[in-house]
Amino acid sequence: MDKGSWTLDKRCVFPTASAINWMSLFSGVAPEYHGYVRWNSRKPDVTPVWTDEREEVPTIFRLERETHPESDILVTFQWDVIRSIVDSTAVTNCIQFPQTEEGDWEESSWAADYIKSHHPHFSFVYFGSLDAMGHQYGWESDEYLTYASHIDSVIKSLVEAVQDDDTVFVLTSDHGGHGHHHSSEYVDETLRTPLVIWGKGIKKGHQIGAPTVGMDITATLAKLLGVEPLPHWTCRPINEIFE
Repeated sequence: MDKGSWTLDKRCVFPTASAINWMSLFSGVAPEYHGYVRWNSRKPDVTPVWTDEREEVPTIFRLERETHPESDILVTFQWDVIRSIVDSTAVTNCIQFPQTEEGDWEESSWAADYIKSHHPHFSFVYFGSLDAMGHQYGWESDEYLTYASHIDSVIKSLVEAVQDDDTVFVLTSDHGGHGHHHSSEYVDETLRTPLVIWGKGIKKGHQIGAPTVGMDITATLAKLLGVEPLPHWTCRPINEIFE
């Protein structure tokens, strides 16, 4: 947060479930448009509302591939549904790791080595084990906070291994939580999620003032990647973070 722009009140979409929110974050549109309406949806549950010949809403990964056909795009993950949501056919490497403490370190190390050797234009690294700790022990339980400290160390090792003068990092989650769940019963706690963006061209120590939702990350990534925004997106870039 000292090195970049941040908010602790980025909002997710309803329902506050994983596949729905990741798809909104990757596609720049709400569930009513992309059609993913279950926590583990691997394809649209209802017909997407779209304006071109595509059968599904394109993700930022697909748009990056179309804009920069030769670019290297990396995705690492632990929850197997992520493979379907990101549109794995658009990425160069899409690798799954165990959702365990050891798997966190393995994924971080592997991603760091890949990024340093291949210099991908766009990378997405997903750790799912902290969410599992929330479901098992409760959000903000002692066990959850201890594991959050572990994840902090894992992310630190990855960032320190790959940071350079040209890289921008985006740190966020798909949803919040309360008790052992993230249902709509506890609206504020399940909707509120952190977002920290830092690196080249990003304001330092800047608290984001504008209302921000997960979909806005799509438009912000498009601006960073040089991808043309789609006219029917229901998102906007977080312009105030740029120097």
